[in-house]
Order: sequence, then C-alpha cells, then structure tokens
Amino acid sequence: MTIPKSIIAATDFSDNATRAVRQAALMARTWGASLTLVHVFNDSVWASLRAMYDLPGWNDVKPLASQRTRLAQLREQIASEFGLKVDTEVLTGRASQQIGEIVGARQADLLVVGEHGENWVRDIVLGGTALKVIESTRIPVLLVRQGEPELYRDIVIATDFSPAAARAARLALVCFPAAQQALIHAWLVPFESSMRLGGAREEDIERFRQREFELASGQLETFARKCEGNTTHERFERMALIGSPESVVFAQARARNSDLIVIGKHSGREQDERLLGSVTQNILYHAECDVLLSA
Repeated sequence: MTIPKSIIAATDFSDNATRAVRQAALMARTWGASLTLVHVFNDSVWASLRAMYDLPGWNDVKPLASQRTRLAQLREQIASEFGLKVDTEVLTGRASQQIGEIVGARQADLLVVGEHGENWVRDIVLGGTALKVIESTRIPVLLVRQGEPELYRDIVIATDFSPAAARAARLALVCFPAAQQALIHAWLVPFESSMRLGGAREEDIERFRQREFELASGQLETFARKCEGNTTHERFERMALIGSPESVVFAQARARNSDLIVIGKHSGREQDERLLGSVTQNILYHAECDVLLSA
C-alpha cells in the first residue's frame, strides 16, 4: 500500500463539487501527487433542458465550449490557491462511464467526488452518479462533505476482518499517519432476540455476550497487528463494540468528532456481499463527515 500519486477530482461546478476539488488539491500538495480535474458534459441532458425550457438566446449557447472555459477557470483558481500544476479533461457522455474510463487511462490512485443535494445517489447529473462511480471504479474513492479543506485529524475505520477491510486500514495508515485512528468492529450475539423468546435468562445472554466480546476482541487484536506491520507501538485504537455496524460507526464518529470514516467497498466473501453493500450505502448516505472507500 502506497500513498496515491495520481488523483482525479470530478466536478459539475456545484459548490459541493468545488469543496471536493479543493480537498483533492490539498491532498495532492501534501502527497506530491498529480491532480486532474474532470468534467463530464452530458449532451442528452442539455438537449432535454432545451426542450423543457424555451429561453431566449439558448440557441446561441455553445455549452461544451462554455464548460471548457469554466473548467479552465477552476484550474487556474486551484493552481493559484494551492501552488499546484493542475490538468483538466472535459469528456462527453454518461458521467459514471466516462469517469471510470479516465481513471483507468490515467492510472489514477484516488478518485475524489462531492455529493450533490439531498438525493445525490438518485440524481442523473454528475454529482448524482457518485454511487455508480464508486461501484464501478477499482481504486479508492473519497466522498467529500466537509467545508474548508483540511488534513484529517481523527479517523474511524470500520472493519469486518475481510481483505478489503485490511486494505482500508492500511490505506488510512499510509495516507494519514499523523491522524488519530480508531479501528472499529461491531459485533452481536447471534439470535439474541430468539433466545429471549425461548425463555433464556438475562444472565445466560450476558454470558454469551461476554463470549462474543472476547472472540471479537481477539480477532480485532490479530487483525490490527497484521495491518500495523512491523512496529513496536500500536498505531490503531482498538474498539470491539456491540451493535449494528452503521450505528456503532456513526456513534463513535460523533463522539470523537471524526472528520473521516474509512471502509472497504467489498468484503470478498460472497455470502456477505449484500449485507456489506447495505452497510456501505448507509454510511455513504448518512455519514456527517467525509467517507473514504478502499477498493
């Protein structure tokens, strides 16, 4: 696992996307990485807008040229603010497909996107295809929500002990070595509610809870040491907590005032794929801070 050296930031020129671009620029400067700003122009959406709204002067507008000008202006602004050399690409077509293709063509190491409005996962514009982009790309994706760009100082890392979770933990260590990092595993007693219906006593359930806690804590310690590698000190805070993954992660992120949640995109275990997808989507929808998804 190495620090990203090629970053792509997607923008639709919204305020949310500009926040993402600025965060990407800060990280590019910190890591000595290249930065490419990408805008995807969807000509079919433009045609639909023209058909819906008959406004004077629209026939004289050259939208693609206009978008190129806006992206060039944004490039100059970011280059000046952060002291970077910034590349740009204006593409045409479906945003998720075009972004996926340029990520591969540029051999990018990190994709940075911003959310778009309250229904950002459902919308058809660039910001709204964030989930499709996240699902289709094979590199880490950073979803930016915070306002001013800053280096992350407190990070919550969700883990299920899968290979993807290990990659996520290592990525966090490599990219943000100065941050406080909590490695969190959520656990539950299997069929606890059913045991109560069957007449199990509370002391029996508590005994099972203690057993599950000890098992989860042991697995977490083994996992953490493996991710930390050859080191004489612990780099992660270990937290094995009872509850559903989303509720545990959100509660800890709020309690710590964390500014980043890190999670693996895929568990690699076929039987867990649907569940993990649900957890990932819930975190993307409801996290109050930035979210980094490791490939």
